[in-house]
Amino acid sequence: MKIQVEQKDSCEALVTVELDSASVEAALQKAARRLSEKRALPGFRKGKAPYAQVLQTYGESAILDEALDVIGPEVYRQALEERKIEPSAVGSMTRVVTRDPLTLEFLVPVQPVVKLNEYRAVRIPFEEPSIPDEDVDKAMEQLRQTQSILEPVDRPAQQGDVLTADVKASVVSDSGKNETLEFEGQENPQELTLDENLGGRYPGAGRALEGIREGESRTASFRYPDTFPIERLKGLQAQITVKCLGVKVRKTPDWSEDVVKAVSSFSSVEELRKDVRARLAKHAEESREEEYADSVIEKMVEGAEIAFPPALLEEEISDEIQTLARRLQQRKTSFDAYLRTVSDGMAGLRKQLEPDARRKLIRRLLLTELVKHENLEPAPADVDEQMSVYQSMFAEDRTGKARNKENMEATLRHLATNDVLSRMIVRRVVEIGRGTAPAPSAAESQPSTGGSQ
Repeated sequence: MKIQVEQKDSCEALVTVELDSASVEAALQKAARRLSEKRALPGFRKGKAPYAQVLQTYGESAILDEALDVIGPEVYRQALEERKIEPSAVGSMTRVVTRDPLTLEFLVPVQPVVKLNEYRAVRIPFEEPSIPDEDVDKAMEQLRQTQSILEPVDRPAQQGDVLTADVKASVVSDSGKNETLEFEGQENPQELTLDENLGGRYPGAGRALEGIREGESRTASFRYPDTFPIERLKGLQAQITVKCLGVKVRKTPDWSEDVVKAVSSFSSVEELRKDVRARLAKHAEESREEEYADSVIEKMVEGAEIAFPPALLEEEISDEIQTLARRLQQRKTSFDAYLRTVSDGMAGLRKQLEPDARRKLIRRLLLTELVKHENLEPAPADVDEQMSVYQSMFAEDRTGKARNKENMEATLRHLATNDVLSRMIVRRVVEIGRGTAPAPSAAESQPSTGGSQ
């Protein structure tokens, strides 16, 4: 087997393989037998027809195609092993160069090239987040409201009241069908807070219920905004019908030592308020750092040199399509029906998704290389701590098989490791952007020659 490799500027390699005649002959004989097994030839049992008879029946091209289905992948694997080529995505056989001798050409996506250049010189001003007193007041009020009690009243419902009601809701799907809408854990009768969004699930529908009385039914139409946290409901037209079974007023106690102890481990309002502010500050800082890290990463991308094979981008687009299909399934919408609304169908959809997929791929390649440069590696103790969080979220199925438990354990550890590493990346990127990153070691400061997915 003779192998020639031509490196292309597109992070691809053209691998040309010339096969020896003995290997080709053996592959053709096997292919002829497989063809004769599919359909018995006149005068012969399945799989027993001689090569000449199969050749006469099917033709040389059919036998060669059948042989290539088996020998092609094996030749591809052997060529990569012999030349020590590490593909970054699935390669393909592009053509049969010659038939005598049989010579095949493969296009192999090789590893991306990522040069970070002067990424540590990126600087962006960092604005420390502030916590207004109003935010602390709001959080304190939410805690106080948890100690409220509800008392029935005999009057029309007002803003802030709580309705005991039977609720029926529906949405108009992307396909135009009217579908029942039920939230997880929802069961009639239920309690609805009479505000503009009825507690958040039905945005904009609350106004239509003001003044409703016990025994009365009302219907309200609304649309879920694109900012709604449940992906499958974004942008959908909806309708809710409420039958009021009772009206209650919320009685909220004033702050006292007993109320503070009921909502916290503190004994005074001042201690609780200080703790609330600290927790809000921590959350705000984490959010601000994530936003800041995004802006620093964009600057790093601008200064980097990143090249990758087209096949990697195609895989990224395919992943985006799979994610879209899952979201549509959650909304009980057919992917095929959605595709019919896209100009040029699948080709048009891939073109629409290409810019965002390209941005995500470039970002991932850059961060993968940055992890190597900065020598970032999650500490086992940090991974174990995150593992314990996941294990509390996903209770172990004690009736499951041992293999399932092992698989779950491995999956959780992988997720935990990625979570810890993601936080390390954000922290280091923030340090770089603010100019506070620790000095790299000699090994870390070596220039980059390539990267991987």
